[in-house]
Amino acid sequence: MNRKEFIKITLLGISSFYFLSNNLVYGSQAKINKVQEIVDAPIIIVGSGYGGAVSALRLCEAGKKVLILEMGLNWEKSGIPFSNLLKPGKSAAWLKKKTIAPFMNLFSLQPFTGALDRLDFEHINIWVGRGVGGGSIVNGGMAVTPKESYFKEIFPQLDAEKFYNFYFPLARKELKVNVINEQFLHDCPYYKFTRVGEEEAHKAGFKTIRVPNVYDFNYMEKEFKNEVPRSALNTEVIYGNNHGKNSLDKTYLKKALDTGNLEILDLHCVDSIQMNEDKSYTLQVNQINTSGETIAEKVFHCKKLILSAGTMGTLYLLMKSNAKNGFPLEKNVGENWGNNGNFMTGRNWVRPLSGGTGVQQSTIPVGGVDNWDDKEHPFFAEIAPLPMGMDVATALYLLINRVDKKGKVSYNTATQKLTIDWNENHTEKMRANADYFIKKMNRANGGTRSHFLFKNGFGPNICYHPLGGCVLGEATNPYGKLNNHENLFVLDGSLIPGTIGVNPFVTIVAITEYCIENLIRQNEFA
Repeated sequence: MNRKEFIKITLLGISSFYFLSNNLVYGSQAKINKVQEIVDAPIIIVGSGYGGAVSALRLCEAGKKVLILEMGLNWEKSGIPFSNLLKPGKSAAWLKKKTIAPFMNLFSLQPFTGALDRLDFEHINIWVGRGVGGGSIVNGGMAVTPKESYFKEIFPQLDAEKFYNFYFPLARKELKVNVINEQFLHDCPYYKFTRVGEEEAHKAGFKTIRVPNVYDFNYMEKEFKNEVPRSALNTEVIYGNNHGKNSLDKTYLKKALDTGNLEILDLHCVDSIQMNEDKSYTLQVNQINTSGETIAEKVFHCKKLILSAGTMGTLYLLMKSNAKNGFPLEKNVGENWGNNGNFMTGRNWVRPLSGGTGVQQSTIPVGGVDNWDDKEHPFFAEIAPLPMGMDVATALYLLINRVDKKGKVSYNTATQKLTIDWNENHTEKMRANADYFIKKMNRANGGTRSHFLFKNGFGPNICYHPLGGCVLGEATNPYGKLNNHENLFVLDGSLIPGTIGVNPFVTIVAITEYCIENLIRQNEFA
């Protein structure tokens, strides 16, 4: 519809953004409301992950009224607890009948709008977070700043000095990044897997680093003493943490809500977007209940639109809207996509005669192998936990590599789904790095490649960090405004061209801080 038609309909008693109430429906028998509710809001953000949360706070602080549409559940308001790895419950999977974690999916589920989702493609599976706070709800919280040399290589157009002196420190401060106490790490039985991993890496000639995190390590020390409820020490992480973790709902989003200028509507799934004649936007939205059933069809209108639905969510909305509504897109959208070099591997028979990697394991990783300066085999490897309630004498690693051969995302109009041009050719060098790493570790320490966890001991299809497709300065202007649009901005991981060399959320936050600061300064949201 054009602007004139929209105003005409809106005048027929349509409720406005400022008087909305967030009425959640948790039953499974709700009937769809066929009468379309139409909502007019000045600024809409799609998605409440890192880019959306940062954008919301800075706009709200600037006195702007902001509405966030989030397809997942507001877990805090729902009162539904997160479940742990060994006893999966409602938060374990997004509308699935079985758990979808990377390992040990033996548990049946009643379909529910859970916190963890998996997007399956031909050669790659991508895990994403669902809920207010996006990926911050389900990730391991590793708050790593990329190496400056690699940041300069990936973003030669950005002022690296200002990022490392201002935007990265700002991001770490707002995210409440902290580092584990070394004495606690040395003494705590839940971190035997880290101590063993680091000792064996040193014996093999690798350098290790201490990895910061957004999990509150002061809280962890108290939970170890049983002074507070346990979370990281109770196998909670990939299905959400009930305590201890400073996810976005406790940092950026909380501060934005405290301004009084932000409203978040959860369980609101944007179906498609249309650009109107006056360059404003109309969004077709389905409100769902926790069984995934549509209970109301709504139309939202805004002058300014920010897409922060995560790399895959943003690309899906843009490409579907292009196919369905003729939404303007230029050729660079979908290009320079990558998995951030994610490649999983592991080792079996790790010190089996001396207690292996530990019976009890914290779910929050704090150690990594830094082999990035090796010209032949550059990688960063997270020494990852595998909390299974028993000593399986297995070491698990998430390698993050360079992505020299990028993929491409497109939209299949027949299936109405995204497709990714991505296969074993894109991960060939990553596999070589993993093979080099495991062989060198085993020669120095013993052990075997982990066929227990992966086919042939390698997990090339596991992706936690999809990046790219709307690359900054290529598909957008220098600050995230989408090409061919006056009032639409992309602010999430899709701005990063496929790779950043470490867990990416600190970089996503820093880049969004940079973009939104400049967009506000340029009166883009006036």
